[in-house]
Amino acid sequence: MKKMLAFFTAAICCFGVFTACGSKESSNTDKTSASDNADNSALSESTVSVQGFSGDEFAEPFRTFFISGDQKQMLEVSLPDDVIKSMENIGGVDALSEALASAVEQSMSDVPEINAGMIEYISERECVSEFRSKMEKLYSAYYDIYRTMENSGISYADYLDGKVDEKSMNLLTDAFDKYEKLSSGEDIDTPLTITFEDIRVVTFSINGDQSEFVMYKVNGEDWKLDTIGLAVFEY
Repeated sequence: MKKMLAFFTAAICCFGVFTACGSKESSNTDKTSASDNADNSALSESTVSVQGFSGDEFAEPFRTFFISGDQKQMLEVSLPDDVIKSMENIGGVDALSEALASAVEQSMSDVPEINAGMIEYISERECVSEFRSKMEKLYSAYYDIYRTMENSGISYADYLDGKVDEKSMNLLTDAFDKYEKLSSGEDIDTPLTITFEDIRVVTFSINGDQSEFVMYKVNGEDWKLDTIGLAVFEY
């Protein structure tokens, strides 16, 4: 199940940054992932399980991601609201949903059907502070790609067609580079445009098999299932 989620999230990252990784000279087979450069594990320190949650706050978005069959809902329960809004404003949500649908169809071909009753919340605990900082930087850089396009009036179609003026392209390239550096494990200073009210390591049982996932909460939003960090850090 963890491998299936990683496949989904890799698709989100790849198409979320408009396949920039594949088109940039800095991306090649020698590229080092963040997980190769440092210990990015959210689980590297033992923490006391936190009380006060019923479990539904974590279980519902998790179930939606896996069994809703609605790609837009999958995006909504895994990405911050501001990211989704920017995606919508540049006309990228439908395209990303289509890409995600294709990834889901391929990965689910040999996976038994999962229903809501098979998914059970077990427990949750706090993430270590170093991991939280890395995640906030990564999500901020991810958001800044879309925000740069939105502020520059660049639509998803414009980008694919190469209809971007030089000034806007320079700004977009800077945003891509920042995301690439953080994805490669470089700890750079970057303004935080996405910050977490809370972030937890949550244990779920999926048809009796227990696995840990990271979930985060942005101020004023519901709990969301991390996808970007899993694809990059492979925690």
